[in-house]
Amino acid sequence: MSRRSLILALLAFCLASATASEARKRSQLPALDWGLRVGVAGVYNDNLLRLSGPDQDAFRRYDPGFRTPLETVDDAETEFTLAPSLIWRAPSNLMVNATYRFKAVQRSKNDITNYQTHSLSAAIRPRIKGYRWQVRAGLFTIPSFYLRVYRDRDLGLYDAAKFENWEYTGDVAVRPVESVWLSLLGGFGSNYYNERFTEYDGEYTELGTELRYATPWGPTLSGRYVRRVSENVGKDQSFTTIPADDRGVVEDNEYGDGDFNEDDFRLTLRSPIRVANKDVLDAALSSRIRRRIYTTDRSIELDPFHRGRLDSRWELTPSITWAPLAALDVDLYFTYEQRTTESDVEAVARVKDFVRHEVGLGLTYKIN
Repeated sequence: MSRRSLILALLAFCLASATASEARKRSQLPALDWGLRVGVAGVYNDNLLRLSGPDQDAFRRYDPGFRTPLETVDDAETEFTLAPSLIWRAPSNLMVNATYRFKAVQRSKNDITNYQTHSLSAAIRPRIKGYRWQVRAGLFTIPSFYLRVYRDRDLGLYDAAKFENWEYTGDVAVRPVESVWLSLLGGFGSNYYNERFTEYDGEYTELGTELRYATPWGPTLSGRYVRRVSENVGKDQSFTTIPADDRGVVEDNEYGDGDFNEDDFRLTLRSPIRVANKDVLDAALSSRIRRRIYTTDRSIELDPFHRGRLDSRWELTPSITWAPLAALDVDLYFTYEQRTTESDVEAVARVKDFVRHEVGLGLTYKIN
């Protein structure tokens, strides 16, 4: 090879190396990335406070014995959501995702029931395609949630009962085969009430598992079971006996032991649906069943609302998500919810049984 040919070969090699290095720089993803979801939804809820049929009848006939600040049993509401997220491509080929989500619910006629939620979650997993494990932790809170008017029997006064909820959760997920994810779930939380109703205060722990299976023909099926054990930590503040002038009054109040165990089952089927114009809809059908057993050892005379009580609660939610644009999702859903109560005291079912329907349409704009 001549000297000129050697020089040309060396120059070509240097140029190719420099080009490849520049291409690698251009293709390298940043260490930090971010995203944002902004949403608004219109919702109709036909039973805001989950009132029983007899309570709704008492409201409509202006029964003086049924105290409530509600303007209507049903209401239209607007939900605003804001969810910024951060992605960190960490050392050791790891990926860390963190998301904060804020939701504000505004009712059109019953603004006393407006509320907000805040959630924060973080997950870590390998930064590879087809990763096999993930660890996640989360925090959820409702600063103030209006329940309904109850009677403070210590003072003989009726007042609004509100509570603050905090919940801390975590899960470890593994993928033993390509189409299956298995998760172990755990958490604890609290519900603390306003000063008139601290006897309701409760703390709980949770432990559960989840299975997700991606079928070969497209749909994804997931099932979850969680066992919750709740202690009514404020119960010892209440009187141990009911005053004589209250023995004929049967109502849900802070007289009682609200300890319970609950089994929570969830089943979801999700499937893409291709429509005529080649758009793809994400359709889902979710069901949730909760079975709550109150565990008080107090007599039925001292605690008629909890002794021997079993609550069965069921929800069914079909939903459809459509993405007309890459940055826009349109969501439509319907929820049916009911609770039935078994108790030796007939009045318990009259107060606690309810049926509720909800329908909503939402838009979510996505950045990154």
